[in-house]
Amino acid sequence: MNPAYLRLSSISFSYCLGTAACAYFTVLLQKNGYSAAQVGAINALNSFITIIATPFWGMTADKFRSIRNVILVTLCAGIPLWTLIPASLTISLGPLSLMFIVVPLSCFFRNAHPSLVDAYIVRRCDRDGLTYGYVRLWGSIGYTLASLGFSVILPHVGVEFSYYGYGLLTLPFMILMWKFKDPDISASGGERKVLSFRQMGFGRLFKNYYFITFMIFALFIYLPTTTSNAFMPYLMASVGGESAKFGLITGLKALLEVPALFFMRTLRRRFPLPVMLAGAAAFYSVEALLYSGASRMTHIVLIQIFQGLGGGLLIGSSANYLYSLSPPELTSTAQTMNGAISATAAILGNLVGGFLIVLLGIRRFYLIISGVLLFALVFFAATLFVGIKILNKKLPSGR
Repeated sequence: MNPAYLRLSSISFSYCLGTAACAYFTVLLQKNGYSAAQVGAINALNSFITIIATPFWGMTADKFRSIRNVILVTLCAGIPLWTLIPASLTISLGPLSLMFIVVPLSCFFRNAHPSLVDAYIVRRCDRDGLTYGYVRLWGSIGYTLASLGFSVILPHVGVEFSYYGYGLLTLPFMILMWKFKDPDISASGGERKVLSFRQMGFGRLFKNYYFITFMIFALFIYLPTTTSNAFMPYLMASVGGESAKFGLITGLKALLEVPALFFMRTLRRRFPLPVMLAGAAAFYSVEALLYSGASRMTHIVLIQIFQGLGGGLLIGSSANYLYSLSPPELTSTAQTMNGAISATAAILGNLVGGFLIVLLGIRRFYLIISGVLLFALVFFAATLFVGIKILNKKLPSGR
């Protein structure tokens, strides 16, 4: 087996194995008596921290030209903070719990990891001649295995165990990142050295028509999808499902991403990356529409097919599309800006979503989400038409 493929696949697998333990924040708050509106406000606060932290760590990685070192530093701080969250709920600081300090700090160090790991793997795949989808599918497999394990264990030991499990499951990823000390190029080839902010030239990203339009499209994709995932335990409760088995749903979703990721090389030969991004929006829109009519837990499980296909297309195409749009010196910054857009969407979605659920109910909430995703699809198609036919800008093919 190709050593580079084995190395990158093990990194993707081990990272997502630990990430699966982080899916239970809403469940923990719900268990401790927080309403949907309160959960939305707390998630919005966390997302605000992410907006600041994600580009900060991305720019730091590009400046010092080492994603690996930034990941290791943030892991050292993020792991202990996340494991403290259950205990922080029981400690009061005046009218508030210690959680309102621990959680934002944890978000500052942890929430840039998805974008940084994507940037690391995409760059390595490009350098070693590998297909990103073939590597990333092992992340979905790892996430599935961990989620299924948690869905079996947590009903017996309590959702708090997932927070300690995160620390244990993330250690292999940390060890792998520490072990692989081969050159980590955060810019274009050559000697690795610290760059000045002037040398980095951030303005180049904002002069790229397709980058800016993708960021707007991403906002309209992440606005409903992050909110949908955040409030999924409430939809499960409405059909009589156990929120402690939320991991079963997230694990199934991750498993269903694998086929789309596996066929990513074939899909890229037939379709441009923007077409696959539009396809992801279409699958997500159908998924939310079906959720609005779900009346049984089996319905929610079956609807995960659309979630998995949409997620696989989005994961497999968005990272490569961003990589193709960004200058070599700014690839980490571009990926983490995408993470910041996701966090911005999560703020708006969680604040508005919680109140919409209270006012309209969970089913109408998902109907609105479906409409927003349909709008995102139409908007993205329109920007591509304008770029190609009116502005005569060549469509990026991906690297």
